[in-house]
Amino acid sequence: MNLDKKFAVAIFNELYEKNFSQYTESLSKPFNTGTDPYAKARNALASLSSDEKADVFAFFKVVMADSASVILGTLDGVHFPDDLDGDFIVTCDGDEIQGDLMDLFIEKAQDNNIYG
Repeated sequence: MNLDKKFAVAIFNELYEKNFSQYTESLSKPFNTGTDPYAKARNALASLSSDEKADVFAFFKVVMADSASVILGTLDGVHFPDDLDGDFIVTCDGDEIQGDLMDLFIEKAQDNNIYG
């Protein structure tokens, strides 16, 4: 596996195998009186059916993929957020890895049925 693909897969795995699992675990706990953002979201989700919760969690996956795509696309030089039109050079151990990061990430997301 080349380094740019390894990078994109590592980012994907970090987001979906670690972070998403932590989010779903935390947000699946029972209703409580907490006021932190997790408790507020958990309490809002508590009134939903299991299928409705699954739909919300599936949407979280899309949001995560879109957010990562904006960042990776910006680093790749194919997405240009407002007022940011410079060129980036992304390297890992001295090797340039940009150019395909967003495409590789989206491909991995599609392979994992993130977009439904």
